[in-house]
This record gives sequence, structure tokens and C-alpha cells, in this order.
Amino acid sequence: MNRARATVRTLVLLVLVLVAPVAAAQGEPGTAELPVTRVVLFTTGVGYFEHAGTVVGDQEVELRVATEHMDDLLQSLVLADLDGGSVRPVRYGARDPLGRVLGSFALDLSGDPTFAQLLGQARGEALRVETDVVVEGTLVNVERTTTGEGDARTLLTLATADGLRRVVLEEVRTLRFENAALRAELDAALASIARARDAETQTVTLRFEGTGERRVRVGYVREMPVWKATYRLVLGETGRADLQGWAIFDNPTHLDLVDVEVAFVAGRPVSFVSALFEPVYAPRARVEAAVAEALAPEADGASFGAAELRGALAPAPMAMESAAADFAAGGGGVAAMADGAATGATFAYRVREPVSVGRFESVLVPILTADVEAPRASFHDGTAGRSPLQAVRLVNDTGLHLAAGPVALFDAGGFVGNALLGDVPAGDERWLSHAVDLGVEVSAETSGEPEQLVSVLLRGGIVETAHRLRLRTTVRVSGVDDPRFLIVELPRRAGYDVVAPTPAPTETADALRFGVALAGAEGDATVPTHVECAATEGGAGDEACTLEVVFERVERRTVALGFTDPQQVRLYLQNADLSADDRAVFERYLDLQGQLVALERAAADARGRLDAVFRDQERVRQNMAALERNSALYRRYLADLEAQEDEVDALEVRLADLADERRTVQEAIDALVAGLGV
Repeated sequence: MNRARATVRTLVLLVLVLVAPVAAAQGEPGTAELPVTRVVLFTTGVGYFEHAGTVVGDQEVELRVATEHMDDLLQSLVLADLDGGSVRPVRYGARDPLGRVLGSFALDLSGDPTFAQLLGQARGEALRVETDVVVEGTLVNVERTTTGEGDARTLLTLATADGLRRVVLEEVRTLRFENAALRAELDAALASIARARDAETQTVTLRFEGTGERRVRVGYVREMPVWKATYRLVLGETGRADLQGWAIFDNPTHLDLVDVEVAFVAGRPVSFVSALFEPVYAPRARVEAAVAEALAPEADGASFGAAELRGALAPAPMAMESAAADFAAGGGGVAAMADGAATGATFAYRVREPVSVGRFESVLVPILTADVEAPRASFHDGTAGRSPLQAVRLVNDTGLHLAAGPVALFDAGGFVGNALLGDVPAGDERWLSHAVDLGVEVSAETSGEPEQLVSVLLRGGIVETAHRLRLRTTVRVSGVDDPRFLIVELPRRAGYDVVAPTPAPTETADALRFGVALAGAEGDATVPTHVECAATEGGAGDEACTLEVVFERVERRTVALGFTDPQQVRLYLQNADLSADDRAVFERYLDLQGQLVALERAAADARGRLDAVFRDQERVRQNMAALERNSALYRRYLADLEAQEDEVDALEVRLADLADERRTVQEAIDALVAGLGV
């Protein structure tokens, strides 16, 4: 029996269908049956279910809803009484969080309390405790202690007729609350835990009120498996093919869908789940009650009359009448409570004939057949190494949106491969690579070229230069033995343009496509032919079938003229096409910089000579210290020192003059640059 119950519970949990209308027995008053008549499946994991039928007078419809799907139902349920009736509020059992429910009982079982913790909540309650003896009394406290041997134990202190008495909790066989109301509270708390664990479905009651027989509809969005598109493409010899499209409809529910209208939406509407079924409580601050100071009464002033007070708090009669009129005219018996705007999906495949699919079954539904343009080519993007892939260019001239899915390709010889198709709007096209082309080898290598100076321009005191950077990709094709059009796809390079070959390649979001006509093959309408090659017998070095692709980027740089290296200026004068004015400025700047360099070199030489003189003077002074003043050598050294002092004076004057000249030249450079700024 337990195993059977577990099996049933598992099946119910696996049921993904949100609701199943429960019909009352024929003839039972006040109830109606609404079968599912329409299903719309989306590629975002949701489905729209619609029930339709008739009611007579005041009738109710019960929907059985899986608990985990109540949020979906509550955020999407739409009801309509189409023939003048009205829709009443929808009823269902509330679901408070279990912790909040348990916290409302006298004994709080939330948090899975231990025996001792549970008894700690029952202080002051009368107990009947059985150990080796029976003890009756009122629980005073629950105490955790340690024995002399270090063992922990829990003691209950009871107030009995004979006084306070302790009972070791670990020795208790049975314990009973004498208060019947407390026992009932404990039973109710345990029942709440059981209900929270076992409540797999909820009953939602819909009520329609009116007179006579009326048409009603119920719709909602619920979680469903994503519908899947799959295609078959049968290739012909003339560049066209037969396309078949199929949709897979999975029904993992306990509903037998019989003759329902089905639509498959190739779109991605936003869908999410809001926590609506479980009540949500907002935390609130606790504010202590204010204690008013004692005040002396004052004379009463003007006050609102009763009529004025009612007018301040209640809606105006006209506003209430308008709301009532909106409710009556809202359509289908439901009033709009907020303004909204309708939106649509990308494309929907509406199946023209009713579809039936049993519970926990799937069905493969044909959604399109068409004759489409599908020329063949070989396609190289590096996916298969040096070998290109055989491919078909599928042109979506069906007028329909093709949803993403796998494609099985066939020709007169049978199956030729599988391909993946992304979403293809009407009028667009995609290449479907489906097999390795073993008859051709493709290799590609990329190298950089030296940077070239393109232009130099003076703007004020700023030098603007343009530099050309080029990358060259060489694609070699070998092993060609029969005609085929080869499309070579190369990655786009950020900032670079293709300057060769011409015409410009076909561009995609992240790649460039070049056409190579091999052995006299015809070209493709979407990729221009850049190279025509005859059949080859050589290896990868065969120059007869080479595609050269040149990527170019012009990089612009700016630098202040005053910080430009003279060597760079010489490069501008030698290689750039300069205006006469700019050339004159550069030549003047280069001349002044040359003067500055010469002056700095002369100053360095003078400082070097001055340092050498100082070192020689130091040597002479050391030698003179060891000689008698009247000796001939001493007098010779003295004469040398006098001559060196004269040279030092001359060098210092020379350095001062060079510094002045350098300052003058630098001022000329600064004036030249400043004049350009003006």
C-alpha cells in the first residue's frame, strides 16, 4: 500500500500540466465541464492552454492545479463569459509559509525542535510523566546539567503535590500534557506539517453567473517542454530543394488532448514565475506607543461635518459609477483594472487541422512543405582543419519564419549529412554545412608588412601623422580535380579594411567571405568570385590557385612639435608629401635643433676640459707640497698653475657664452612653436 501511494505521489509530481478541469457528474447542478480546445507552445518553455465550453445560469468550474504551478496560474489566468454573464472572484486555498503557520500554535514546531526545546515552551503546563514511577505536576523548567563523570543530561523540574521534583528526561518513557487544548494544538501543528508535505494539488474554483446558456473561456500560461523544430531538405540537381518542416509536441501531462487547435510560436516572449501563491509578509518596524504629556484642554475650533468627512474618505459617486461601467463593458465579464498594450510573437505556425495527443505522449506535426532555392558550394572556415565542408545555401523564400532546429539533408544517393539551422526570418538565407569535402585542401597564413608613413600635417604646434599598417593573408588551394565553388571565410579584424582583392567580400557579423571558382565552376549569387583556378595537381605551393587578402588600417598619431625627435623630422622631410609652409617650418625646426645639439656638444666638451684642468691642478698641488719653495721644480709648477688658472677662467667664460647661445636658440624654438599656435 505504501509503495502504491509513493508511486501515485511520484506521478503527480511529474505531471507538468497546470490544470485539469474536473467535471461533475452529468446533471449535477451548478457545475460545468470545460475541455481544452487550444494549445499554443513557445520556445521559452511555456504554453498557453485554453478551455472553452458553455454554462447555464450560475455555474462553477473546478480546476485541479499542481501546487508547484499555482504561481503560473495566478499570474496568467484569464476568464471570459462571452454572452453577457459575469465572472466572480476565483477561490482557492491559501498557503501560508509553513514556518508562519507553525509559529501560530501554542507549541512552535518550526525549526524541528528537540524534545527538550519543545518542553521548554510548555513551562507552567500540567504534565503526567512516566519513568520507573509516575509523576504528575506542573513543569517549572528544563535544565541541562553535567554529571560528576562528565556525562550531559537534561532534567525536568516539576511542581508536585509533595513539592518540587526532578526527573531525568532521558529516563522518561511517556509524557502527556494534561491540558486537552494544548494536546489539540500539538495535533493541529503536526497536521499542518503533514499537509505541507503532501499537498501536491490545489483546487481552484471559477464561478460564472448569469442567465441562460452562455459561452465561456478559460486561459492560462503554464510550464511546458519547449517545442522543437526539425527539417528535411531533399536536394535537387538544379539548385533547388524540397524542404519539410516538423514540430515536436510533447505532452507530459495527465490530460488526453483530443482535437485541439495547436499553434507553434517561433518567438521568445519573456516569461518568468512570480511568487503569488504563497502569502508574502513585509517586515515592519515596531514603534513604541507614545505617552502624551498632560495638557490643559483648549476651546474647540472648526471641525469637519459628517458629510464633509464622508466626501474626503470615499470615492466620488461619478468615479464609482465610471468604474462600474468599465467593469460591465470590460468584455467577457471581466473588467480591466489597469491599462495595457498588446504585443505579439515573432511568428506562429497555426496547424490547420485539429491535433490529438494522449497523456504522456508526443506527436510529430508537419508544419511546412516548400520548394526552396538551395545551391551547393564548398565552405572553408577552419572547422574541419585543411578540408572545406560541403554546404548548401538555403534561401528562405517560403514566406515563413524558420525556427532553429536540426536539418537532415538528402540527395538522389540518399542521406548526405546533418546541419544546424538558426532562426531564419522570411527572405533571409543561411549556409548549411553538412559534410567534409575531401577533394580539396586549403591552407592559410597571415604575415605583417612594415609600417608606412602616409601623411604629415602641422596643425598649430601639433604634428599629425598617418601610418599605414597592413596584414596579408595568403590562402592556397590544392587538390582540385572537379568543378566546385569554394567560399573561404576569414575572421574580421577590428579596425582593418580589406583593400585587396576586389570586389569587396561578403560580410557577416564576425567574418568575411571570399569566392574561389575551382575548375571552371559557376559562382554564387551572394559571394563574389575573387579568384578563378583551373584543376591542380601540385601541393599547397601551387601558385595557380592562391587568394591574397590584404587588410589595411590607417593609424593617426599626434605629438607636439616641441617634443618631436629631430630624426623623426628628417624622416618627414624625406618621405612625406609636405606643403611648402610645413616643409619650411620643419626645416627651420631641424636647423634650430641642430644648433642646439652643437651647442650642447660644445658645452659638454668645455665641461670635460674644465674637469681635466681641475684634476691636473690637484696633482700639481700635491707635488708642490713635497718640494722646497726655492727649488726650480716648485717654481715650474707654480707657473703651470698660473697658466691653468687662466685656462679655467677662459673655459668658464666659454661655458657662460654657450649657455647664452643655447638659451637664445631654445627661445627661437619656443617662438617658432608658439607662432604656429597663433
